[in-house]
Amino acid sequence: MANILVVDDSMMERKVLGDILTALGHTVIGQAKNGEQALEEYLKLKPDLVTMDLTMCVAGGAEATSKIIAEDPEARIVVVSSHQEKKVILDALERGARHVIIKPVSQEAVAAVVTNVLQQPFDQDRHRELINCLKSACTAQEKRPKQHSARILIVDDSMLARQMLRDIVTALGHIVVGEAANGVQAFVEYVRLKPDLVTMDLSMQGLGGAETISKIMTADSNARIIVVSATESRAGIIDALERGACHFIVKPIRPEKVAETIEAVLQQEFNFKKQMDNIHKLKTKENMRALVEAAPEYVVPYAISTQDANFVHVFINKSLTLTSCQTLMAELSEYLDEKPRLLLNFGTMSSLDLPLFEQFNELVKLIEDNLGVVQAVSNNEEFIDSVTCINLENTANSLAQVLKYSENEIKFS
Repeated sequence: MANILVVDDSMMERKVLGDILTALGHTVIGQAKNGEQALEEYLKLKPDLVTMDLTMCVAGGAEATSKIIAEDPEARIVVVSSHQEKKVILDALERGARHVIIKPVSQEAVAAVVTNVLQQPFDQDRHRELINCLKSACTAQEKRPKQHSARILIVDDSMLARQMLRDIVTALGHIVVGEAANGVQAFVEYVRLKPDLVTMDLSMQGLGGAETISKIMTADSNARIIVVSATESRAGIIDALERGACHFIVKPIRPEKVAETIEAVLQQEFNFKKQMDNIHKLKTKENMRALVEAAPEYVVPYAISTQDANFVHVFINKSLTLTSCQTLMAELSEYLDEKPRLLLNFGTMSSLDLPLFEQFNELVKLIEDNLGVVQAVSNNEEFIDSVTCINLENTANSLAQVLKYSENEIKFS
């Protein structure tokens, strides 16, 4: 397994990628938050491989790649970036990067690229041929007649999620005509802009995504809405479809899934009867009667609030899964600076599965190691007891150390 240096200006992005690499059996021997620090750490640690973010303060990833290659032409550098523009990718490859991973990262993509770079000997001539082929493909694509571009409104209370979607749909040739951070703003923007398509988050403070879908469909029965949400609850997805949404994408956002879903929604005429038939199949498949009885109301797995100037609040619900937890960790990178202050509210949850506990425990330790402050509260003494009783062999129970009981229950929508 390889010794890897992770370079990214986001503390949370470094954590997410570090967790993936560790799960794959590699060792993260160092981290850097800018290009200058990346060069220093590379010369000091001599890692087997570097993952390099492109957009960083002080010195960007492209410049850092050039400097590292100048010092060590054999350096293995994999660019990990939200940039999808072919020119940006080509620039990184021309500077010496071996491969590129587009954010948001997935374990499958990281595993495939890292294995490829580590196991296959580098062929400079073949690398140059690849770059020339990419250039030719870009030139040919630019000369092709442009296909119809859809006008898209992006609705999500996370700036990071909006940016990811904006980059993806723009790369697909569509036009982002507007963005909204909540349901009220989404309805106003829809009426004003009349977009061809809307991507709609479900878990937003104030007027939620489900209610916003209803309002938009009332105003325009031909509206095309794609739900893009962290929820894996089939009840929540079915609720959105019954309100009028055409399709759904479960976070974390994948470019290929976004492309496939948008194309399907834009090219197919909406058929109400077919929509109801699909909803009926979903209900039957999952025995929705029992599911609805167990959870009569759709509840988001988590919510992030910045209304308190002192702390970023994270509200966690029992519907949280490992997938939605990983999405939460990625979204937190938008809100947490280098000296973060975070409040975790576990509400009335009675327990926390071990994989989820490990994620939050690592988060607490990460923030404290970066001179930040973490507080955690619960309205359930049973939950506090269950967390306190967890014993880890080589790691301190950091979550238990910051967790306190609170009589005041704070709910989120």
